[in-house]
Amino acid sequence: MISSVFAVLAIAQLCLAVSAARYWRTAPGLLAVVPAAVCAALVWDNGVIALGELAGAGPLLEALSVPRFVAHALLTPLLVLWSLSAVARAGLPWARRKGVRGAAVGLTVLLVVAGVLHDIIGLTLRTERWADTLRYTNDAASPVGPLPAIVTGLVVLFAGIVLWRSTGFVWLAVTAAVMVVVSGAAAQIPVLGNAAEVVLNVGLLLTVRTLLRQERTSSPPAVRSGSRSQ
Repeated sequence: MISSVFAVLAIAQLCLAVSAARYWRTAPGLLAVVPAAVCAALVWDNGVIALGELAGAGPLLEALSVPRFVAHALLTPLLVLWSLSAVARAGLPWARRKGVRGAAVGLTVLLVVAGVLHDIIGLTLRTERWADTLRYTNDAASPVGPLPAIVTGLVVLFAGIVLWRSTGFVWLAVTAAVMVVVSGAAAQIPVLGNAAEVVLNVGLLLTVRTLLRQERTSSPPAVRSGSRSQ
């Protein structure tokens, strides 16, 4: 039963990844590419968990599981830069300052390094059963483990609150708050964390759509070719 839930979550992430890729084609840049990459990685994450019991413990499932941790370490911190990009495109001038951009890049690098040390270099896989699922988890003894995800979630929540206060757009703040709150229970009930990731990614896509729509409506109309100047 729970394996089927993970399969549904994988399909949901696939739909979100396709939607994000469409935005990426029309508006290349961090605003669309980061959600597309994150959603695509979570398709794999949920799919491997859904198929874990079928594959069984062993080299195959272990090999399929390694990319889950690599993607988590490398992609999750990029939401820090995405958050700054969203706030900047909403028109807040402080988000375009060099010092703020430098701080965001520095924080992203630190979080990536922490993730690499824990989830790639220090990766120690062990099998774990929950309900009818079988998956590999990282058994590395390190307090750094959940820190990048926690810090990133708080940064996205902060960006959501900023957008809410400055533009009235509330959905990023709401979905990020759901992710932050649910993450505490995800260790005991893993499916809650994966479901909350779908909720957060919906918030990311709604933010992208809203910001791009605002840019289109606020941009001056194109001058028709052949029209005479007044």
